[in-house]
Amino acid sequence: MSYIRSQFHFLPLVLLLQAGLLPGQTATISGFVRDASSGEGMPGANVFLTGTSLGAATNSDGYYVLTFLAPGNYTLKVSYLGYASVTQALSLRAEEELRIDVELFEQPVSLEGVEVSGQRLDRQINSQISRVKLNTRQLGSLPQLGEADLMRTLQALPGVLRTSELSTGLVIRGGNTDQNLILLDGVTVYNPSHLGGLFSNFILDAIQEAELIKGGFNAEYGDRLSAVLNVRSREGNRKRLRVKASVSLLAAQSTLEGPVGRGAWLASFRRTYFDKLFEGTDFYFPYYFYDFQGHIFQDLTDNDRLSVSWYLGRDDLDFDAFGLNADWGNETYSLNYRKLLSAQLVTNTMIASSQFDTYFALGADAEIAQTSVVNDQSFRTDWTYFGADRRQLRWGLEAKQLLFTYEATALDTPLFTLSQKPVEVAVYQKSKLWLGDNIMIEPGLRVTYYNLHPQKWFFDPRLNVKITIAPDRFINLAAGFYHQFMATVQDDYNPTILDSWVANDGTNDPGSSSQWVAGYESYFGGRYRFQAEVYYKSLDNLLTFRETRSTSDEGLPENAFAEQFIAGSGTAYGAELFLQREVGRLTGWLSYAVSVSQKNLSGKEYYTNWDRRHVFNVVVAFRPNRKWDLSLTWTYQSGQPYTPILGYYYDNLTGTTEAKFIPIPGGRNALRLPEYHRLDLGLGYHFKKRWGLEMKASFQVVNAYWRENVFAYYYVTGSTSNNLDDDDDGEIDEPDEAIPKREILSIFPLLPSIGFSIAF
Repeated sequence: MSYIRSQFHFLPLVLLLQAGLLPGQTATISGFVRDASSGEGMPGANVFLTGTSLGAATNSDGYYVLTFLAPGNYTLKVSYLGYASVTQALSLRAEEELRIDVELFEQPVSLEGVEVSGQRLDRQINSQISRVKLNTRQLGSLPQLGEADLMRTLQALPGVLRTSELSTGLVIRGGNTDQNLILLDGVTVYNPSHLGGLFSNFILDAIQEAELIKGGFNAEYGDRLSAVLNVRSREGNRKRLRVKASVSLLAAQSTLEGPVGRGAWLASFRRTYFDKLFEGTDFYFPYYFYDFQGHIFQDLTDNDRLSVSWYLGRDDLDFDAFGLNADWGNETYSLNYRKLLSAQLVTNTMIASSQFDTYFALGADAEIAQTSVVNDQSFRTDWTYFGADRRQLRWGLEAKQLLFTYEATALDTPLFTLSQKPVEVAVYQKSKLWLGDNIMIEPGLRVTYYNLHPQKWFFDPRLNVKITIAPDRFINLAAGFYHQFMATVQDDYNPTILDSWVANDGTNDPGSSSQWVAGYESYFGGRYRFQAEVYYKSLDNLLTFRETRSTSDEGLPENAFAEQFIAGSGTAYGAELFLQREVGRLTGWLSYAVSVSQKNLSGKEYYTNWDRRHVFNVVVAFRPNRKWDLSLTWTYQSGQPYTPILGYYYDNLTGTTEAKFIPIPGGRNALRLPEYHRLDLGLGYHFKKRWGLEMKASFQVVNAYWRENVFAYYYVTGSTSNNLDDDDDGEIDEPDEAIPKREILSIFPLLPSIGFSIAF
């Protein structure tokens, strides 16, 4: 321990040397780039000095900095796709720190397309491996069921799958859904999905940008094994009050935003209304959910910002006819303080709370009930120093007090209870260094303290490398080691709808993974992006149910919770191709992924539930003029594995006249369902703007050619004593009518949907 403390004494000097703090350059330009109509920061804007190689891309807050500039006369240019560029002449004196904030005015691009110059610096100076950024405009341009949804859009990217057609949970490069770190304004969200998978928790109108890192993420992110989804809320309009409302066959939502003091606020609300619309009819289904998402900030000074973000969401299912009652939901709150200590040193400090809880009861008086809660109280501070020659240094600390509880009862008698209170503290450091003009390296290290495990300390080194072949062609490499101290326990036979989280209790090692990624990236024709990547990922200490049931069997046996699990391992590897057209009348992408995802339990290897060997996606958005837009998504996927039933044996120990057949399961995930493919279409019409109102009508069709994809196989049995012909062979009450027969369950037929939105 004394050795570790001694190393930290030297850490500040090492960090300053890495970041280039000591060289004696003389001038700095910094500032924020904002949207002129709303005042919101613009991440990814292009800021450079014309006639030089000096430039930067704005960060997620819209902040940029050009450091260690020689005195002299320059022309500053700021550009962003879809906005008019701004140029400004300036003269720099020795040791001057010049603050230049810029507002850009929207300028609709030609429908024929323009060169994507606004992203050029971002891709040249930042690591892009396994990384995709989507803004609200891109997310909203694709056909969806009812309304656009973030998670369903991400599922059209290579390497991204869902666990089933009824889920918005992301399976990324062979990792389970709980291996993805999902952040909303820096706060961990533990289960961002509603029943049936039609909607994720995030309201699109309240989102500014979503960044997905499919692998090889660096040291600023931790406690997950596979991927990171970082969602940022919109800041809100600091120039004027704005209202937007929309309604579809499934849900209604509204978003309000406006200025307040030296800042802005935004609040967005959504609710489904099946429970109200069809009440008293044959279509009545006693279920609804709501989401409430918001953000408010104040600029205390030009260098200090205080902001608050929140999310509240709840699902409620109350099926009295079946004695079923369930509700579950997320709550997140965060308070963030951002300060510019100097033009080159920026710090963000956050305190946050996140909770996910579930309640499930069966029986008129809740004869059987289960409750589960995960509560996360966090503190985080991040520091970024912008050094000389495009060097950068990030470091920070994150501390979590966690609470996991689980309780199962029968007739108010406790069957099993679990309560865990782990403490997790992590420090990280990441540097961005340039080896000449063409090679950038990002070495990082994350050190985590976890109090429930005897080892206590865990070290995760990370490394990203970017090699510039030409201004628009790059080779990207990444490698890293990762640990995860919490998980949802997996059932390969009966995937759960509601996740129950548990923490590592120290009796076995935490989940761990190593990742290796290599990729090639190219931009051409002023509007096209091509990306090819290969990856290999090993996974260890994954919790999985022990017993061997078939996919069609009933629920868990009633014995101890802890006795159900075994720690397994796994591997995932594959290759991905991605071709995107980013601007023009026609935009979208083509993607192909070939992958293998396997588990190993007690020396027996098998394919995971989400192993799909080949996946091909087509995403198209076409806007022939300013009134109409058309879109389609088509996906083809190899069949996913399932555990078959080899046969049955007759059980008549009770002496009844009814036959009882007990299934004999085959090998775990030994067979595959038929191939899956589906076409979704969308059509939108933008009305002419009148009286300050912006209106749009949309029509969408899910599963346009009515493909009956197999969701699952299930088995039905008839009766030998009901005086009916259960097997439709012309005979009644035959002995073979009690033999189980396989049927196909298909979820989505052809589903049309209409919607309407209005904004002013």
